[in-house]
Amino acid sequence: MNKRTLISSFVLLLSMLACNLPTGNPPPTQTPIVQVITATPMDTPIPTFTLIPTETSLPTFTPTPTIPIAWPLDKGVNCRYGPSTDWVATSSLLVGQNATIQGKNGDATWWYVTVPEDPGNPCWISASVTVTAGNLANLPVIKSPNASVTGVDVKVDPKDINLPGCLGPLQPIKINGSITVNGPTKVDWYFETQQGGSMGTYTLEFDKADTKKVDANFTPSPAAGDFWVKLITVTPNGKVAETKYKISCP
Repeated sequence: MNKRTLISSFVLLLSMLACNLPTGNPPPTQTPIVQVITATPMDTPIPTFTLIPTETSLPTFTPTPTIPIAWPLDKGVNCRYGPSTDWVATSSLLVGQNATIQGKNGDATWWYVTVPEDPGNPCWISASVTVTAGNLANLPVIKSPNASVTGVDVKVDPKDINLPGCLGPLQPIKINGSITVNGPTKVDWYFETQQGGSMGTYTLEFDKADTKKVDANFTPSPAAGDFWVKLITVTPNGKVAETKYKISCP
């Protein structure tokens, strides 16, 4: 082998070795692929709030009375002799008082009661101004009372008459009277004098509890002495009032 051929072979060998030698740079590193998985949030239940109950007072137990009672709605009420305002008030029922109900009128607009103020004399109170408790279904219907004359009064003018020698005519005496009733009624009445007797009967009508005036003139006889004058009612009941006049004969 000649020298030229040897050199060429040596160069070729070096070239081959150079191709297989590692370079100074490391092989490239493969970047990993990161897959981001987004989790789908699950529905979160909305919390419910339980209200704490407030303290509630227990209802007060009110026993139902075995006997029906009534009491004033907002102020004291009159208790009357009959079931309407046409009747006189005989007593009253005050706030804070109870009345025992014993009956009613025909349409249950008035109660027939016994009041603490006068338990021995039942009277009537209006249902419209009272509150009731108890069983009202079996209450008896009470008949309205009959009105009556509760008072009479009589006076004369003048009461003293001077008649010298008991001679000569006398001036008339004025008689004034009054009649009081406790409810709607008619009153038959008359005046009576000791010297002249009855002066005739008259009728006086009352549409409610009231007092009315009556009067008359009377001429006495000329005689000395004390003489009476009366006011008398006949119906619905008898009542008598009396007064006197005096005749002096100096």
